Amino acid sequence: MPNTNIEPTKEQFSAYMGAFNYFNEKLFQNRLPQILLNLSRRAKAYGFFAPERWKNNGVITHEISLNPSLMERESRDLFSTLVHEMCHLEHHENGEMQSKKGYHNKEWGTMMKAVGLHPSTTGLPGGRETGFHMTHYIVDGGPFDLAFKAMPSEHLLPWACHIEPEKVTVAKKRSKYHCAACDFNVFSSKEGLSLLCGECKNPIVEAPQKDA
Repeated sequence: MPNTNIEPTKEQFSAYMGAFNYFNEKLFQNRLPQILLNLSRRAKAYGFFAPERWKNNGVITHEISLNPSLMERESRDLFSTLVHEMCHLEHHENGEMQSKKGYHNKEWGTMMKAVGLHPSTTGLPGGRETGFHMTHYIVDGGPFDLAFKAMPSEHLLPWACHIEPEKVTVAKKRSKYHCAACDFNVFSSKEGLSLLCGECKNPIVEAPQKDA
């Protein structure tokens, strides 16, 4: 028998919207407009920002989506992805140096650093700060870190995507290795490889999942 006393959609999206509004106030001084928050399984992305994706009676708004298949991460990491996409929204709305679709430029990077997220192609210190494929690392003690620690618990997303063990298909994993110096990529089914780039002789490291 289904449990008729729970409201998953209301519970999940009330918390989701509450988190967006909380970080909008704490990190962006309420500069960001209201948008459509969504959940979407875009392959190999923790989340993404899609400008001017929705319309209603001539009014157009943007979308921020989080990947529900990757929501079992630590809440601090999950919400850092939300704020990463909010920086894309900030850049789209208020940036003076727009760039081609998918490219993360220096102005966007400055907005990220202002909220305590440091852009990096590797997700670690020392990675390139601009490019088409970009993630970040959280600055300990920075604005996002402090805001997250003070965030009311009711803004934590109560539902995580769940797949029954018997429905899981085990596939051979292909790891992506990335050269941060020249943006060269290598794919291999072997994990933990130690590689050098044939172009620039810099180390090629295993790449983390990306934010869009």
